[in-house]
Amino acid sequence: MKYILKQSKPIKLSFLNLLLIFIGDLGCQNTGEQLLGFGPLWGDPPPEVIFNSPRSGSDNLPTNQKFDIGFSREMNMQTCRIAFSMSPQTTGFFTELNGTVLTFAPSAPLNPGTYTYTVTKNCEDMAGLDLKDPLSVSVAIGSSGGVGTSPVINGMYVYAGNNIACSAGTAIQTDFYTTDVTTACMGNPNVNPILINFSRPMNTTATLNALSISPGISAKYVWTSANTLSIQPDFALTANQRYNLSFNIGAKDESGVALGGNTIGTFFVGSANAGPAVNNITVSTGTLAGCQAGIGIATDIITTNVTNGCLGNPNSQSVTFNFNTPMNPSVTQSALNISPPVSGTFAWSAGNQTATFTTDSKLQFGVRYTVSVGTSAQAANDTFLATAVSASFIAGGNNPEPIIQAIGLVSQIGAPGCSPSFPAIGSATGGNWASASCWWDNGLPILQPSNYRFEGGDEGNNNAASCNNKTTDDFRLVFNNYMNPGNTIGAVSLSRDSGASTVIRMSSWDWSDCQAVFPFGCRVLDLRFSEMESSCGGVNEFGSSADFNLTNAKFDFSFNNGAIPYPAIVPAANYPIYTIQVNGSATDVLGRPLTPFSFSMVSQ
Repeated sequence: MKYILKQSKPIKLSFLNLLLIFIGDLGCQNTGEQLLGFGPLWGDPPPEVIFNSPRSGSDNLPTNQKFDIGFSREMNMQTCRIAFSMSPQTTGFFTELNGTVLTFAPSAPLNPGTYTYTVTKNCEDMAGLDLKDPLSVSVAIGSSGGVGTSPVINGMYVYAGNNIACSAGTAIQTDFYTTDVTTACMGNPNVNPILINFSRPMNTTATLNALSISPGISAKYVWTSANTLSIQPDFALTANQRYNLSFNIGAKDESGVALGGNTIGTFFVGSANAGPAVNNITVSTGTLAGCQAGIGIATDIITTNVTNGCLGNPNSQSVTFNFNTPMNPSVTQSALNISPPVSGTFAWSAGNQTATFTTDSKLQFGVRYTVSVGTSAQAANDTFLATAVSASFIAGGNNPEPIIQAIGLVSQIGAPGCSPSFPAIGSATGGNWASASCWWDNGLPILQPSNYRFEGGDEGNNNAASCNNKTTDDFRLVFNNYMNPGNTIGAVSLSRDSGASTVIRMSSWDWSDCQAVFPFGCRVLDLRFSEMESSCGGVNEFGSSADFNLTNAKFDFSFNNGAIPYPAIVPAANYPIYTIQVNGSATDVLGRPLTPFSFSMVSQ
């Protein structure tokens, strides 16, 4: 803006007139700002405090509160710093903004209570003018009502709930300081932090030194705020254990005031969610033949009543313990027990969550074995099994009445063959004299006679060589129990049921798989028969050599009234049929009668 003055006569202007003209020429800018730097002018008003923070009467201020004073113009901050004071006396640092704002920041957190900050009139502006009016402001750090009282515990918290909630991490944080908590989690899901909330900021070192926990735990202690302590255990808490937390008088707030009131909290760990548990205990089960073939089925004896545990699978039995968490193998093995005692070895797998006990030999038929896991079983996280676990199974069956477990021929060898010891394995399709298993076992249905074929041992030469025993017609009976050898032999008979009838007698027998101790008895019987019509003894009589063979169906012994040589013929597919029978006069060593048995087969 440009001013042009015209006068026709002299005009007298006062100093005030000149000042107003000058101010008008400053336009719309802030007058105070334009005056800064021009130096004092005659008649300038003194500087003033135009704002302060916090304002007088402010309450619940934080312990790191700063204090600001704003002036009406640029000040000589050196004089203002000298004119500033804080009661109670407080050390700190000053900062400035554009020479018009003075900030005081305490060097340490303030204690709860009332503070008064003051600025005297000795605070001057750049021209040396004193502050118009002194400033005095009182405020409260924390609650003004708490000043002069002791700090207290507002609450102590753990996660609590049932096993499912604890394991899923959905348990509720519950105050055990004011309520009786009996369902605290071992972990949520793995560990359970303990939180303690105080009514005001605490001296962290003194408060931690005053804390005790019984029984003791290994943990990290973290102050998440000046009012809240988080105790973070290194391991899950112990199931079925009560914990007590207490603070002695050494616990103090930041002002050095001791903790007041009842300072003991207690809770009970009612969940075993993070501790070790036995998921299952398995043994191999199945038919005796299936177990012997190594195809037993793993069955949980905790949830299933097992009466057909394998004696071996095939030569030893395994008991497998599956835990829900990695275990301490050396400690846990001493907590595993089998009764009656069985020798064997342990192997750990699946990150030490599975222990497999393999017996050194087969188990005893009909014996109930009890398997248990004691509470000394320890997890890798140092927690112990909360409750002992016990289960049992019967090996091979519940000591049933005596039956024939399998039948076949002595000539049936190979893998597994017709075993000369209990149990033996049959075939679902039958077989002949050269098969690699018995004809049948009691886990299979009995088929038509034509499915079971033997070959008569007689060679058709009508001489002594024909009497040499051939195992292709020697029958093997396997019993499930130890039998009385005497009355069992007398209960066995063999007959020819189709074609021309013949006279058959038992020539000799052998027992095997016998007990060497009382009550003795045997389980495997091999039988050799003679048939009158075989060529060994001639026609119509048994030979002097006892004739340990049956008639060979591929020769026609009736040709030309028994003339030699006997012509060979093609045997009929379905006969002659022979039937072996064992009646109920056979008994086991306990005197129990055998379930009568009859089995038919075809000579080929």
